[in-house]
Amino acid sequence: MAYVTVSTWRYDETLDEAALIESAESKLSQLKAMGATSGHLVRTSPTEGMIVLIYPDEGTWNRVRETVMHMRADTRPETGGTNTGALEGPAAVSV
Repeated sequence: MAYVTVSTWRYDETLDEAALIESAESKLSQLKAMGATSGHLVRTSPTEGMIVLIYPDEGTWNRVRETVMHMRADTRPETGGTNTGALEGPAAVSV
């Protein structure tokens, strides 16, 4: 069963949009190389967004969890925003 993580982010006037895209592409590519099946930066408003990662199973997530926690903690506000929360869980339905 797929396992999904979502982290929410807030952006302020210091955000460099090009740096955000570059940072997200780099980090999502790294996590995909570590086992994620897909990763998405979703802009929900000019000041908010979320990162959605899909893993093939919870075991894969458990192997990369520490790396993700470090990425979230080490992200600079001007290039990635400020982490405001995170959710995770097994996908109940996948189509």
